[in-house]
Amino acid sequence: MKRIYLVLIFTFMSLVACNNPEQSTHNNSTDIVMLNSETSTNFEQNSIPRIAQSYLDDQSNGISTYKAIHVNDQLFVAFNATPLKQATEQKVEKKVKKDLKELTQINNIHVTSDQKFFFELTKLENEELTKEEVVKRLKKLKKLSKEQT
Repeated sequence: MKRIYLVLIFTFMSLVACNNPEQSTHNNSTDIVMLNSETSTNFEQNSIPRIAQSYLDDQSNGISTYKAIHVNDQLFVAFNATPLKQATEQKVEKKVKKDLKELTQINNIHVTSDQKFFFELTKLENEELTKEEVVKRLKKLKKLSKEQT
């Protein structure tokens, strides 16, 4: 019974997220780029969001769904691992972080499989915030994730 409710909730969330693709890709500022596994957006060739999105969409890296935000030369990624990779989520985190550093040449990348971080990125995606507010909330999330480990 719980599975049915989960399927219904995820279906509803997918429909709501697909309803307004402009809102899910960009916030008020053009310096903030939101990525997620439900929608694919075309970015400039060889841009950091395009490279990150193509890597995260690749099914061979153990990621089933993800949310990511690129702001101020920082990349934050929260993901859910595939069922076969859930036991080794920390290994997947390290691999994804290493691969994204090599592909994007960004040194400040934060990758996590923490569900709280995933849901907070979902909230950020749905809210209309200024760049400063987004940076402030991301800094707070980063600090909280470091304290818990």
